Order: sequence, then C-alpha cells, then structure tokens
Amino acid sequence: MARTKRARRKSTKRKSTRRKSTRRTSTRRPKRTTRRRRSKGLTRKSQKQILTVAAIVVGILILLALLKGPHYVRVTYYGGEVGRNAVYGRVTSVAIGVAGRGTIHVQSFNTGKAYTFYTGVRTDYNIRRYPVSGERAKVYYINDRGYLKATYVRIR
Repeated sequence: MARTKRARRKSTKRKSTRRKSTRRTSTRRPKRTTRRRRSKGLTRKSQKQILTVAAIVVGILILLALLKGPHYVRVTYYGGEVGRNAVYGRVTSVAIGVAGRGTIHVQSFNTGKAYTFYTGVRTDYNIRRYPVSGERAKVYYINDRGYLKATYVRIR
C-alpha cells in the first residue's frame, strides 16, 4: 500500500506582524499527548487478589486452631489442691490407736504430693468409720504450728 500525502490545511490564525528573525530556530518535537496516569490507589483486581489471599490465610489459621484441639489452661488455686485447707486423694496408710489418736497418710490426686494428717477426738468422719488404705478421701484440716490436723474426713 502506498502512502499518500495529505494536503496541509492553512491555519486560520492571524499571522503576526512581528518580524521574523533570520536565525533558524531548532525544530521542536511535537508535544506529546498526555498519557493517562495511574490512580494512586489499588485497582479493583489487586484489591480482590489481596482479599482472597487474606481470606485463605485466615481460613488456614482457623483450621489449625480447630485441629489442635481444646487447650484449657488449668488454674491452680491453693497450691493446686481442691480447696483451702482441703486435700482430695487416695489413702495410703492409716495408723489410728486407742481414743482416735493417730495418723492418716493421703496422696493427692491433683499434685501427687503425700500428706500426713494427725487425727484426734475432734476429727469427724462422714461415714462413721475410719478410712481403709486404698480408699478415696477428702480431708479438711487445719495447720497447727506445722502439724496438719484433720478436722473432717469425707470417705468416698
């Protein structure tokens, strides 16, 4: 295809009356048309991509939390025992003499610690008998100058 020259239109501008210089002016490049500038924010496509990636990450985190299983933090009060001045555990040995004086050894279910409780006339038993070794018992006590004195023994 051959190119054809187009005829140039004459401008309708009024020609200036100013005298033209004899000096040749450099030929300037024609002014470029302004390009469309990108907006400063994110485009819709990139926003959607970011949102999908964020949704996937959140989904994975939730899935991991569910697969891990329940993780409960055990709060320990009273040194890890069932209550203030109370121990629940297995009776390991009993040595009670005449008049109810003696000792009961209890190993705690919560802490695994072995306690020695002194019994006497004031010790009350929930079932009206002394505990046997191997039974479960909850012992309420008082601390009297370092000696743990049993006040109430609940045999279970």
